[in-house]
Amino acid sequence: MKKLTLGIWLAAIGGAAVFAGLFSAGAGESTLPVPPVMGGLEKPKMMVVKPTAREPFAGQEQTLQELNDLMVFDLGFSDAFRVYAETPQAAFLHRQDVERNAISYEDWRRLDVNGVMMDYIVKSELVPRGPGLFELDLMVYDLVDGVRVIGRAYGGPPHEPFARKNLRRAGHKATAEIISSLTQGQVKPITETRFAFVNYNAAKNIKEIYLIDYDGWKDSLQQITFFNSITNFPDWSPDGTELAYISYKNNWPDVFVHNLAQGKVTPAAQFKGTNNTPRWLPDGRNLIISMSAYGNPELSIIPKEGTKQPRRLTHNNWPEVSPDVSPDGNRVAFVSNRVGSPQIYVMDMDGSNTQRISYVERKCESPFWSPVPVGGDYRIAFSGYYDNLQSDIYTVRPDGSDLQMLTDGKFENLNPTWSPDGQYIAFSSNRLGKHEIFIMPSTPNRLLPDGKKYYRVTSNPGENICPSWSPN
Repeated sequence: MKKLTLGIWLAAIGGAAVFAGLFSAGAGESTLPVPPVMGGLEKPKMMVVKPTAREPFAGQEQTLQELNDLMVFDLGFSDAFRVYAETPQAAFLHRQDVERNAISYEDWRRLDVNGVMMDYIVKSELVPRGPGLFELDLMVYDLVDGVRVIGRAYGGPPHEPFARKNLRRAGHKATAEIISSLTQGQVKPITETRFAFVNYNAAKNIKEIYLIDYDGWKDSLQQITFFNSITNFPDWSPDGTELAYISYKNNWPDVFVHNLAQGKVTPAAQFKGTNNTPRWLPDGRNLIISMSAYGNPELSIIPKEGTKQPRRLTHNNWPEVSPDVSPDGNRVAFVSNRVGSPQIYVMDMDGSNTQRISYVERKCESPFWSPVPVGGDYRIAFSGYYDNLQSDIYTVRPDGSDLQMLTDGKFENLNPTWSPDGQYIAFSSNRLGKHEIFIMPSTPNRLLPDGKKYYRVTSNPGENICPSWSPN
């Protein structure tokens, strides 16, 4: 059973409702304390009951199965629970609950899945609210304490119902609430996150930027640039509302900021020479870029609106590119070939205290700070080459210690980007023939919750490269 080692109790999820289509709660469930599940050595066991529909609607079975698969995947990928899909016995117990209009905790406590007893039951119901419109009702039950811990209506009054095309948004929001609530915030949900990435059409020599949900759902794929040019190096703003990237759409590499809600594209850097590899500063108002207006690619800070002259950070005789600023805004990692081959360096934001932190033989590129400490300290991910065809993903501490190799010494593995919780790294790899986006754990000798090492995100035509993981 679940381990409860933290003496903290969370108030009910705001506005918890009793849903007539699911069944009413007992008198003792008018307030819903949520005990944290983290802290023990054993993950809580959770059964996800297949979603039901209050009333029949067109495409019902496919829609319910899609929602079920989403919830099982999201909750399992969080690695906070041992998640089980509905068994025939669970389906029978759910039908009994519906008939009696109440949950039988005693019956559910006797649910046996290969000798495993459940700690939580997740139930959900889709409620048609007009042509093509829905409400998603979510109920989570704690079998140990015999209480309902989450009750929520997504798209229910006073909020507007959602369209079928937004079903997955509602589902991801529901699983995020489950993860955050039951772990008392100790696990940061990534279920609503997305990737921005570059799709390369080699036949036309065109690179455009696309978005896709973190789970790679094919229908979430969305093209956001249509420049018919080379567009590259997307990076999410800290609030997740904008992307910075470079594009040759005006026949020269310039930096642009793209407001996703408005579709507005604003030039941020169009200085003489190349303007390259933008990354956001933590303040969300400024970017750090590599620019050659000084004659040699150097690092500079610019406002995202492009309204002021850049503030130059480096003054050297060798190219310095691919900067990334630490989460506290005090240090920057970057690539420099000052020793004859491109390697990763870290310096203070005023250009002082420069230190080399990578020693991979041929070259290194694409440093990326972890958004949170991993294993007690921040880490920097990067790709390192041993020859022109084979590269791997590494992480290292900012002082250059504790180098860890994450990929398997095969193929071309590039462009690492961290998940917001620091638990995963996404990257591009040609391990299946052409470059696709994959997810892997951010620490060595660890597997994904499904027991595999890699999860493939993309499958669309062309080469899929340069992923950037959204912060929310």
